[in-house]
Amino acid sequence: MHSWNGKYRRPAGLASSGHDGGYDTAMQGDLLWVYEGLTEYLGEILAPRAGLRSPEDFREALAIEAATLDTTSGRKWRPLEDTAVAAQLLYSAGSDYTDYRRSVDYYPEGTLIWLDADTLIRQLTKGAKSIDDFCRAFHGGPGGAPAMKTYTFNDVVAAMNAVAPYDWAGFFNQRLHSTSPHAPLDGITRSGWKLVYDATRSDFWRAAQDEHKMTDLSFSLGIRIRDDGTIDDVKLDGPAAKAGMAPAVTLVAVNGRAYSSVVIRDALKKATTDSAPIELMIRNGEYYKTFKVDYHGGERYPHLVREDGAPDALSQIIAPKAK
Repeated sequence: MHSWNGKYRRPAGLASSGHDGGYDTAMQGDLLWVYEGLTEYLGEILAPRAGLRSPEDFREALAIEAATLDTTSGRKWRPLEDTAVAAQLLYSAGSDYTDYRRSVDYYPEGTLIWLDADTLIRQLTKGAKSIDDFCRAFHGGPGGAPAMKTYTFNDVVAAMNAVAPYDWAGFFNQRLHSTSPHAPLDGITRSGWKLVYDATRSDFWRAAQDEHKMTDLSFSLGIRIRDDGTIDDVKLDGPAAKAGMAPAVTLVAVNGRAYSSVVIRDALKKATTDSAPIELMIRNGEYYKTFKVDYHGGERYPHLVREDGAPDALSQIIAPKAK
């Protein structure tokens, strides 16, 4: 993807070089939601198209991205475009307080925005065109000799309008500058699916947690816990934070039992029928403290399920293309 979405076509602000200002000229990352965000979207849909990822795993991955962004506290003060402008700072930032600070969210939220655009193009053209047509027109080149062709926001808008006339400037600006507490999920709903939560960990979720060596309870207690017990981050709007907990400490016990992922999930299950709060003991250096978390909603994990009666555009998007 990057060979043409970032190398051949490149945001004008990322094209600093010796002939146009020198390498001491600061790069401007405001269009990274195209450079990286569109690449992220295309990579995610091309994997199931090519048979490298199952449709089920694609949907589970998309559900996790959507749910994480939809419950990120920091989106209420930091618009998406600012995560691109501040990329050089956010890349090296620690994991603690990511929920409030935001990370390089133009990657996963780029997926949501371009899915939104893709489904809207399909709707406007009654299925005749898609984001594939935009990519073909915008990123296509003559081939042969290496080249770099820069673009601006207005160039992106013009190319989108050539595919399907619409207020694309307003569409993108609203999503880039919004401080809404919720992520842009219209692409998911327009494609015939909806985001839901239940107590079931999918195979994809289990594999991802094993890979990251993490127990992610972001959507229940509002904490992520590394396998060694370190609290990786705390959602500021979640039950654990409301009880006074913070990241970068070590969880050592749950309801008086030594911490493990099994123990804390057992405690979540028990709390659904027990009015007593869940007691979490942490160690911070040489100090210990117990927090009482008044949460009784059990485990919660995100999934995508079909919207009754709506056409399944998402399956069309990830279906293999005819030769």
